[in-house]
Amino acid sequence: MPIRSVNCEECAIRDACSLNRLRQEERVRIEPQVRERVFHRGDVLLEEGKIADAVRFVKWGTVFGYRRGLDGRSRPIGAVNRGSALGIFGTFEMPSQATCVALTTVRVCEVPVGGLRGVAACGSSLLAQITRSVADIVAALSTWSEAMRLPGTNRQLAYVLVLLADASKASFVQLPSHKALAQLLGTRRETIARALSSLEREGCIRRHERKRCEVHREQLLARVSQGEP
Repeated sequence: MPIRSVNCEECAIRDACSLNRLRQEERVRIEPQVRERVFHRGDVLLEEGKIADAVRFVKWGTVFGYRRGLDGRSRPIGAVNRGSALGIFGTFEMPSQATCVALTTVRVCEVPVGGLRGVAACGSSLLAQITRSVADIVAALSTWSEAMRLPGTNRQLAYVLVLLADASKASFVQLPSHKALAQLLGTRRETIARALSSLEREGCIRRHERKRCEVHREQLLARVSQGEP
């Protein structure tokens, strides 16, 4: 997992990053501790039940969150938005509430939790930004739960594709595997393959490579609402 220093002024996720919303003097204290890291498909960025020792701000790539159910099995609960602060509960010395796994190559900005606690303890506005990050996580999970309430795999998948595009803030997305999508929607890989082909025929998406997909947001949302009163 390569590690390198970063320049926050040139960061690709400045508008979505909690650190960028801090006062200049506070950001200057934290920036020397920020490092960029690269994770690869299958790497675990965060473990459920453990107190994170670093907060990882997602810059690029697809990350799925997994939550352990009452039966002990972990199941996907949705994708992580670009700019999300993974491990933010660690600043409150609380365990993470989900496991986060890279489904593609992922770049993050990593900040030690200890450094954030030190700044927050000095009357910084960081606490407000941490609280905002937690609220963003709750809102994102609530939005992903909406997809599961839709009737039919095609509608569910159409909604999920819009959410993936929104999460990456781009019209092109790197599709998760059929297996990951099937686990998310509680169906089979073959059903996901048929649904993707159907959405492509309807002009809702366009696949440029096996995993790279152009999302037509308005058409997908129209597909989601199709047949509803």
